[in-house]
Amino acid sequence: MKRLPLPCHGPGRATSSVVRAVALFLTSLLCGLTSDARAEVAVKRTFLKLPSSNGHGAVMLDLEQKKVSHFREHLFATEEPVIDALGNDVFVRSQPQVVHARDVLFDAFFGLRSGGTQRWLSTQDADLDASGYAAWGAGKTGGTGLATMVQRVGTLEVTTYVFAPQSVPHASFVMAVRVRNTGAAASTGVSVFSLHNFHVGFGRPGVMADLDENGETVEVSGNDFVEKGFAGVVVGRPLGAVTRKAAWLSAATGAGNAFNVVQGGGQQDLQEFTAPPAAGTGWASAYQFNLGDIAAGAEKWAGVAFVHFGNPEGTSTARQWLSDYVGGLDAKALVEAEVARWATFQTDTVKVPTGTAENEESLVRQSAVVMHMAQVRESETFMREFLTRDGETRLTRFKAPNGAPATLPGMVKHAGKGAVLASLPPGQWTYAWIRDGAYAAAAMATLGMRSDAREALAYYLNADSGRFQSWRELQPYSMPPYIITLTRYHGFGVEETDFNEAGPNLEFDGFGLFLWALRHYERTTGDLTLVNEYWPTVSTKVGDALVALIDPETGLIRPDSSIWETHWNGRQRAWAYTSLTAARGLCDAAVLAERVGDAERATRYRAAGESIRRAMAEKLTDGNFALASNLEELKSGRGYWDSAVFDAFAFELFDPAGKIARETIRGLDLRLSSPAGAGWSRNDDRYDHTGGADMSPWGSEYDSAEWVIVSLRGAMAHRMAGNPERAERVMKWVTDQSLKNYLAVSETYDELNGTYKFNVPMVGFGAGAYALALAHRADGTADPACGAYLDESTLSKPPDAGPGTPDAGTGEPDAGPFVPDAGNPETPLVSGGGCSASGPGAMAVWLMLGLAGLTALTRRRRA
Repeated sequence: MKRLPLPCHGPGRATSSVVRAVALFLTSLLCGLTSDARAEVAVKRTFLKLPSSNGHGAVMLDLEQKKVSHFREHLFATEEPVIDALGNDVFVRSQPQVVHARDVLFDAFFGLRSGGTQRWLSTQDADLDASGYAAWGAGKTGGTGLATMVQRVGTLEVTTYVFAPQSVPHASFVMAVRVRNTGAAASTGVSVFSLHNFHVGFGRPGVMADLDENGETVEVSGNDFVEKGFAGVVVGRPLGAVTRKAAWLSAATGAGNAFNVVQGGGQQDLQEFTAPPAAGTGWASAYQFNLGDIAAGAEKWAGVAFVHFGNPEGTSTARQWLSDYVGGLDAKALVEAEVARWATFQTDTVKVPTGTAENEESLVRQSAVVMHMAQVRESETFMREFLTRDGETRLTRFKAPNGAPATLPGMVKHAGKGAVLASLPPGQWTYAWIRDGAYAAAAMATLGMRSDAREALAYYLNADSGRFQSWRELQPYSMPPYIITLTRYHGFGVEETDFNEAGPNLEFDGFGLFLWALRHYERTTGDLTLVNEYWPTVSTKVGDALVALIDPETGLIRPDSSIWETHWNGRQRAWAYTSLTAARGLCDAAVLAERVGDAERATRYRAAGESIRRAMAEKLTDGNFALASNLEELKSGRGYWDSAVFDAFAFELFDPAGKIARETIRGLDLRLSSPAGAGWSRNDDRYDHTGGADMSPWGSEYDSAEWVIVSLRGAMAHRMAGNPERAERVMKWVTDQSLKNYLAVSETYDELNGTYKFNVPMVGFGAGAYALALAHRADGTADPACGAYLDESTLSKPPDAGPGTPDAGTGEPDAGPFVPDAGNPETPLVSGGGCSASGPGAMAVWLMLGLAGLTALTRRRRA
């Protein structure tokens, strides 16, 4: 596929003819790296941990370790803030203390006896090409929440299925195994073993960390294993006829340790567990299922279903949950029923955008599954009177389900239902960011997931938010009452933010994004009831609040932390992304206001949206009319390139054929195109450092990585601007990457080798953004903000005085390659209108310049 040619101009001033000659050669070399000469690197499979969730908990099948390696009691990472007796949030060394959700599983896996010997399947190779998410129908790829792993032992094909059952409204999972004889002769004496090592002791170390295993007890109730501890009770029920039930402490040896029995080979059966319950450290349990002979071409099944309940005394309740789910069904029937549920979801709910290719359809259908699994379904939970260990009192802001003050231990009702998390595990972003959630809610509506989208949007209007209004950081703004979080939410629906040495993240882009998603939902689904019901809250605590945040001096939204979360204490900026989301959101709010008969607000919101857009065009563009990352870096004359501004065109603020779009897209293509992939880095902060004059010294490899969200929004911008070739390159790149990696869309790709980087699978910034990009290609209908693009004919600028670079970023340390110091910042060799040594091939150019001893290029040093 053709890539955009790189328009090249000669370099600017040089300090000597020799330097100038070498620079001309190197600049020509860089500019010769045209689109036609470079293709994306080959995609690689690096993501091997497949999550499944029912909105109450989450489980994960690890294809690398060949086991179930994670089972969390809630879908989200944290429950709520730690509070004191007065109800105030507790801070320790300037960090807010939080109640972490818990991973109650160390590991679980199957074993197999065949051919006269036995082994744990965690020691056998997995067929990674055959593994992945189960198909929702014949001839389909994925489209379900059932993670599968295929292994082969002799002529036996062994397929493990792991999933969180959608019909169980509790933290639960099933691990099932199908043993199929692919040989020409019967396989005799086949047995299956299942091992389950739960940790339910002290601690709340974080949702991806192991709990203690102290004080656990195990007992057998019928054929059910019941394991209790401080962190609650787990009940396991075998799916099929059980031959033996074994349990042991970690210190057990010989035949008393079932792990060793199977690991040792041979054909020794497990030792039956008959001991009375006794507290100990490190209990594990196992089942043995004797399947007998399996004829050629035949198959047999076994499995176990588990539930977790946070009440250690809740065994009877947990067992009833299993009875309600399992009934008299075996492992095969439960797997087939789960596939059938997802097939119904795909046929009755999901609406695939027209014109999608087969691979794209597979990915967008799995993206719908990911968004569905990433939505919190619980509204109540059991809370112990202790927090991390016996005697450590727990306090909560929430009430009992009947509205009375909560008495612990007991059930409490919280506000978490409906939240869409930014990622599923193993991604660390299992929090409800409004930014990610807005893209996800819009995508849900687009794909026909109307009820999911409605709950996602209603969640933001019912959560415990507006908590930071009186913070000293916001006092200069006279912060108005608000309802949309300034960062994200704890799992129980409580607004939160994170802190570093530069203070908190306080972000205003969520207001506009919510308003955009709300109107998108209404326009796409035709459902008017959500806005009708909540308009008083939407208008006063979202729309009015956003108008109040307009800076009267600049006409832009006041400085904040924005999309890249730069924190505060001098790091806040007047970000283009925040203003563009505000402009789009207010224009959409004006449409909603007009529909509900709020004429005054319709006029006011429309005027505010148009004025912000005008201020962006006049004050946030450089001499060539390219949109800058933020006002402060633009004024510094450099370091202002940010792919987040693609959304100024994806959200249709500006004419995609106009000069602002043309120069912005051109500049981003030149400076931020990924060396390895088809997309763009999020900004240039990692390499824009200029000593004390640097406006963004926090740049890191998080900034230089190729970001999927900005790449997909960039594809939309390119398509509208008349460059479908680049748009299709991006779509194919993301599709191919995701297909290779089990239909999981990554947060980022490594900019040098194209492999998955940081968090996977992403929801709003991944699955949702992909769905929106496909739908945009299929629709093709223009929807300019406030009914029309900005009239750019009256805009004028003095000639561009020089180059530009970067945007914001996280405070993470730079872990990447060193870029050598190339010289004096006052004499750039490459003008703002020419080729930039920061796109494809840029690192090699910088290295050559450094080795040549050139001193005429902009000074760059490692962060």
